[in-house]
Amino acid sequence: MNRNTKTSNITEAAMITGILVIIAYLSSFITITMFFYPTPSIILGKRRGIKYSALALLASDLIISMLLGIQTGLIFLILYTPFALALTYGVCSDEDANKTILFGSAAYMVSFVLFILFLNFIMGVNFIERLAETYKESFEMTRALFENIPQQMRSGQFEEYVKNFEQMAPMMGTLVTNVFPAVLIGASVITSYINYYVASKFARRFSIDIKEHEGIGYFSFPKSFIIAMAGLLLLSFLLGLLNINVEIIQLNLFIIVFMAMLLQGFAVLKFFIDKSGMSKAVKTIILIMIIFMTINFSIFYALVGLVDLTLNLRKLNRA
Repeated sequence: MNRNTKTSNITEAAMITGILVIIAYLSSFITITMFFYPTPSIILGKRRGIKYSALALLASDLIISMLLGIQTGLIFLILYTPFALALTYGVCSDEDANKTILFGSAAYMVSFVLFILFLNFIMGVNFIERLAETYKESFEMTRALFENIPQQMRSGQFEEYVKNFEQMAPMMGTLVTNVFPAVLIGASVITSYINYYVASKFARRFSIDIKEHEGIGYFSFPKSFIIAMAGLLLLSFLLGLLNINVEIIQLNLFIIVFMAMLLQGFAVLKFFIDKSGMSKAVKTIILIMIIFMTINFSIFYALVGLVDLTLNLRKLNRA
């Protein structure tokens, strides 16, 4: 590598470092901005190599710590730097889109667990307890809002709703804390997919070739997914025979499997809708109806996903 090329690489890495710091600063006001922190590093990694992407990420973490505080810097260092590097590695290695998203999801989950442990052991903050407290405060605020509604506006139906809300709230609070692992997995996959999708779209502007995801209609879990989940469930039942409390583990596993099959089922429906000869407007209307009917037909969608994973209804070449 000649001196001019190396200088150009370092200059571009410095520019991306500045963009990363700006994203971190904006996240102080708009929290959702931080979820796009990996995107610029993916672009840089594809253009100049993963080494320069890693240098930009580490430099930005250092600058963020100096400008926004050590706690904010650690959040980006622990949570988003490994996540960004995992996605960048997949893109630089020209891996399949689904595989790259899987890399990012796994890195994000591991980083989140490490972040929770860091909060617990270093800072003395129990993340799960704080999550439960936040839900409880939200419930109290909602109940206070209901209590401030004038008596003349309280119908019998409204009183019944308030009663059901107060009965369901404690159970929902327990559910929120117990199914957090399943929620974390879902959030990891979604965050990874969004970053990959955005990076692939921006790549066109920089004449970079990042494999675009074929779309949700071509998404599929690998054949081994059900086997792996069944193995984990069987292991949990065996642990239960040893008088080990595995109810929370089983609950999370069931939720993960259900969410996975729900996604698989939606992918199957979208695939066949896209393959139909209907106009684009009709396809869009049908997809919107399917999304809005998810709550009522979630079990049906999950069954469709399970059948597709078993029989390969779409005839996809699954790894």
